[in-house]
Amino acid sequence: MDHDEGFTTPRWHIGQIMERVLQLAQVPPDEVAASVGVLPRELGRFLAGAELPSRLILERFARTCGADPIVLLMVREDQQRRTRA
Repeated sequence: MDHDEGFTTPRWHIGQIMERVLQLAQVPPDEVAASVGVLPRELGRFLAGAELPSRLILERFARTCGADPIVLLMVREDQQRRTRA
């Protein structure tokens, strides 16, 4: 899956972290998307940093990949705070 295809410069750096979590989990992206409840293209947008995932989607993503959702949620909140400043 080419996550950068058709997307502009990443706005949300959490996508890079999600991409690494996905690589470490060694779970196919299509399987993760189905488990999270999003289309593969939507997951690609999150991974590319083009779109910020909701808290619920991020929690599901983390659990599907065997990651700690608290850490990902903290990164998400930090990024939101920085964009408002």
